[in-house]
Amino acid sequence: MSADRAKSTEASVMRMSELTQGAAAHLLAGYGLQLQFVPDGEAIPGSYWGEPEAGVIGNVVYVRADTPVHSLLHEACHLIVIPEPRRATVHTDASDSLEEEDATCYLQILLADALPELDRARMCADMDAWGYSFRLGSAQAWFEQDADDAQTFLQKRGLPHASSGNRTNPFPRSWGTAGVGA
Repeated sequence: MSADRAKSTEASVMRMSELTQGAAAHLLAGYGLQLQFVPDGEAIPGSYWGEPEAGVIGNVVYVRADTPVHSLLHEACHLIVIPEPRRATVHTDASDSLEEEDATCYLQILLADALPELDRARMCADMDAWGYSFRLGSAQAWFEQDADDAQTFLQKRGLPHASSGNRTNPFPRSWGTAGVGA
């Protein structure tokens, strides 16, 4: 990829600075996670891919204003899909298997519906623009046609897993539905 195209791609994805203040922290809190903003220009703790990508240490997801939202959700979803006792030991690399990675990507797309400025289509477009790779050629095609294993994985863990055309309530059951989401 040329440097100009890379800059164009990076500019096209939604950043944390574009989200409603508090929306992401509220979503993550429902899964027992904390969101920690890092000041602009400072290193992001626990970032596997380097800046501006999100980082994870324990149950904390670290971001800056320039962190892509897809990165926040991806790293948060890694923490959500792993067994809770393992969260405390996570530092930088949360992935344990291909099955967890697929479930992480699937849940990342579902949770996009929980953020006011985002939805599944935008999440898929941002994932494609950033360079996520799926066998069917795009995040949306994979999500709609080839993610049965990811759905099964999430279902077994009691996590959101529906792919119906309706917006799924991506919040933990303990939240109920009053005053949350749409």
